[in-house]
Amino acid sequence: MATGDLVDLRIEKLVAGGDGLAFLEGKAVFVPFALPGERVRASLSGGRKDYATASLVEVLEPSAHRVSPPCAIYGECGGCNLQHLAYPGQVAEKAAIVAEAFRRMGHIDAGEVATFPSLPFAYRNRMQFHLTESGRLGFMRRGSSAAVEARTCPVAVKTLQAWIEDRAGSSRCRDELASCLAGKDRFIAFGTEREVFVEGRDGLVGVEVAGEPFRFHIRGFFQSNLYLLDHFVPEVMDGLGGDLAADLYCGVGLFSRFLSMRFGKVVSVEQDAHALDLARSNAPGTSGEYHALSTEDWTRTPSARQRFDCVLVDPPRTGLSKEVKAWIAARKPPLLVYVSCDPVTLGRDAGELVAAGYRLDRLKAYDFYPQTNHVECHARFRLG
Repeated sequence: MATGDLVDLRIEKLVAGGDGLAFLEGKAVFVPFALPGERVRASLSGGRKDYATASLVEVLEPSAHRVSPPCAIYGECGGCNLQHLAYPGQVAEKAAIVAEAFRRMGHIDAGEVATFPSLPFAYRNRMQFHLTESGRLGFMRRGSSAAVEARTCPVAVKTLQAWIEDRAGSSRCRDELASCLAGKDRFIAFGTEREVFVEGRDGLVGVEVAGEPFRFHIRGFFQSNLYLLDHFVPEVMDGLGGDLAADLYCGVGLFSRFLSMRFGKVVSVEQDAHALDLARSNAPGTSGEYHALSTEDWTRTPSARQRFDCVLVDPPRTGLSKEVKAWIAARKPPLLVYVSCDPVTLGRDAGELVAAGYRLDRLKAYDFYPQTNHVECHARFRLG
């Protein structure tokens, strides 16, 4: 096998990155935009000793779940990578990916993973835009550092769609934001039901989640699918209560606010001091501690030696560090709530938590990012 060779492959399944997986002479081959069950012709494009990558040339036998993508720049834009799969199939494949991650990484049989779907389109509130060389709105081109022009975006909420369409085909966006961009060719925009906030021009954004108000800075992180967040937060909070809880990697305090309604005291930990200040303001009048530390550093403080009834963790894609897992294993909070943006690291951490004496009590996948391979999970672990 050599780069550029054309090969016919049978796709077995989708993997965590959204590529189709096939085997050629016993070697794994990853093919973007291919679907399970399809026979495809692909061009080998690279790889290593134990796997190869290929680009899709032709679908010889299409899946019954293959659909025509509604986006004119799908495949060029680096955002979506599953628009060619009918939405029910996307949800089912993501559930299978989560179950596989638990089996492969954690050696846990999670059974059939429950799912919560989203609006398939017009769901995304937060987007990063790039300007083309001619100053037109666009997104990062797939596999490139250049931008591809976009005249609309079907996954953006309606206010963002209209904002893009009003500026399509011209350099209007660059011209009207010239003083805000200060020479940059990229920026973040956040669309609510009524207005669009733009990085550089605007500062704090106000939204409502599950009936509660929150503020965050346009440059900071906040969940990009407010529709699903309204359903997600109540499910994460369901049945929680007690005297003392910890919210680790708390960001601007999304979960801290709701935990404070269910626990006598909440300890919130976030290494970004600006985000932690917003966490304080997002939970006014509540009893709690706020620590502007990394979670790893916090585990070595007196605060971490308290007896917690519940610990909620929402780590980055890398999952929990060895130090944090060691702290959990040593302190043994009776209930651990794990919010994850990466099923592979969640599966890995789940295996280690089970080895430390926990059992998987609940697991559900939430499709916060339809038309992409990304999936979020809520898992609960109890001692014993």
